[in-house]
Amino acid sequence: MQTLISKTTEGNRVLVSFEKRLRVANRSEQTIVNYVRGLRSLMNFHNSMPEDLEIDQVIDFLNDLQVEKERNWRTIKINVAGLRWYYQHMVDQVDLARQIPYPKEKPSLPQVLSREELTLLFDSCLNKKHRVMLRLLYCSGLRRGEILRLIPDDLITQDGKCQIRINQGKGDKDRYTVLSNKVLIELREYYLSYRPKKYLFNGRYKGSPMTAGGLRHLLNAAVKRSGIKKEVNLHILRHCFASHALEEGMNLKTLQYLLGHSSVKTTMVYLHVSDVPLLKAFSPLDAWEK
Repeated sequence: MQTLISKTTEGNRVLVSFEKRLRVANRSEQTIVNYVRGLRSLMNFHNSMPEDLEIDQVIDFLNDLQVEKERNWRTIKINVAGLRWYYQHMVDQVDLARQIPYPKEKPSLPQVLSREELTLLFDSCLNKKHRVMLRLLYCSGLRRGEILRLIPDDLITQDGKCQIRINQGKGDKDRYTVLSNKVLIELREYYLSYRPKKYLFNGRYKGSPMTAGGLRHLLNAAVKRSGIKKEVNLHILRHCFASHALEEGMNLKTLQYLLGHSSVKTTMVYLHVSDVPLLKAFSPLDAWEK
């Protein structure tokens, strides 16, 4: 049986070098994992070193992901981004990098839960820690990696502020987002009960954060007990935050900042899934002309 090229000395050297370069570039941990995984898959698909491949072979790999393995739009997009980065920054094949096409299919509109379903979900959590984590994901619009990296000092509650500092979010951008006063009270109760160390939500091992798998497991358990029939994942709570914020009248640019979107076009997708109330709309003429 032929050895996978990624497991050879030369193949492993390429992957390790790629990972080190991404860390030097200060990419997020999840980005590093995704990019290295994508390069490894490309190498094993053709059983060749990546610098020996032509653009047609790279496209064949991406087509296999979409057609044979039925990977979704976002997964393929991440693979393309990682391969483009590799060819441009690691082997200086800029022309090849530019030829790797992003998938044209648009992502489907995000699914959201109703407020009643959210209440049911929160009430189905096993304990105080699980409940406050899910409520924090929703009330602040956090990504999975962002909540897992939180430390107690990231909660800003001085001078009348009630915010969360997100260090090195997606795209390696720091930002602040909102924190519900109700959830802040619950966080204080949780802290007194659990006394977390380095991270706000510790994992099984001392000094380490809860894993993504652990967070996903607690959500799945709560969904099962709640009886909610919709397909629910961790990101749906962020979708709910965005959709409900627009329905309550939040400005689109404000929401863009809170979510950490580099383009307002990304944020605008929530206009299609939100029941934005016209009752809160007004003519600017009435606001300034007396």
